[in-house]
Amino acid sequence: MNGLYHKMTIEAQSYQKFKSMNGRDILDFPLHIPMGVDILIFLEDTFNKYSLLLEHMQKIRDVHHIDINIDSIKKFGNTIIDVMRQFRNGKIVDAYYSFEQQIDEIYESLPIWKMNDGEYYRMRKDINLNRVCQMYPLPPELRYLSGGMRFSIPGYSCLYLGHSESVCKLEISNSGSMIKIKPKGNVEFSLIDLTFSDDMMNGGAEEIKFIHAWPLIASCYIDNFYCLRGERTCPPEAIKFNEKYVIPQFLTAYIRRKHEEIDGIRYYTVKDKDLDPLGRGKKDMRNVVVYVDSSSDLAYDSLIDKFEWGKPYNV
Repeated sequence: MNGLYHKMTIEAQSYQKFKSMNGRDILDFPLHIPMGVDILIFLEDTFNKYSLLLEHMQKIRDVHHIDINIDSIKKFGNTIIDVMRQFRNGKIVDAYYSFEQQIDEIYESLPIWKMNDGEYYRMRKDINLNRVCQMYPLPPELRYLSGGMRFSIPGYSCLYLGHSESVCKLEISNSGSMIKIKPKGNVEFSLIDLTFSDDMMNGGAEEIKFIHAWPLIASCYIDNFYCLRGERTCPPEAIKFNEKYVIPQFLTAYIRRKHEEIDGIRYYTVKDKDLDPLGRGKKDMRNVVVYVDSSSDLAYDSLIDKFEWGKPYNV
């Protein structure tokens, strides 16, 4: 890799002023929020340091010619923070429309990945599931069981898949039931890609688009209650609401509202504290979420039929 983003990671590692409030580089994913730190304060600090890093990069001789609109990136970060502040104040409709207007401006910067081959894995915590239908996403008549997850809104069922057994175990638990599935030969899914590709990180227009979209991408990789001791996530005993899900769930709502040609999102797990998106484990630590059309049983069955389902097994 010899692109600008790779150079940014080197610079971020070299200067204390580009360290996150959690002690890690601001470009490190996931964005772990230290315990007791407000998420808005954390994001404001992260976005400010990201802008400073871009200003720093523009001063370096070999990249000063790169066309980066830092003012636009600052506006993007400020909008995300304002969206979350409005959400806190119960102005959820206002928050969404603020988000929508901002994403309209950068939507073309979001890379699209075509999912049309390869094996994927789906896992559930329950042991000894032996029927394929037990591994399906929740059908329309059971939507009341569908809680909110990172990219799925409460009451809206989605199909979550992992690129590997390893990522499924991190996401769910160390044991459970798993199944291999793959798209059928004539099926192709279009997914927003929030992961790094070698092509994107080797310079050029696509990399610049990615850098401009970074505030949104980073906001989808938030994981709070981070403890320095043992470097593990430390959730409270009961969680009724995950504020870290506001932006990724809004992204799902935006796509479902304005871009139904998009079938889902590809993203990294936030469960791996040693995730190195630009190096080790890039592929193994990826997930995909495929949207489910639950408007009717026919539409639901149509999605199920787009995959070849293996046989469930214990892990």
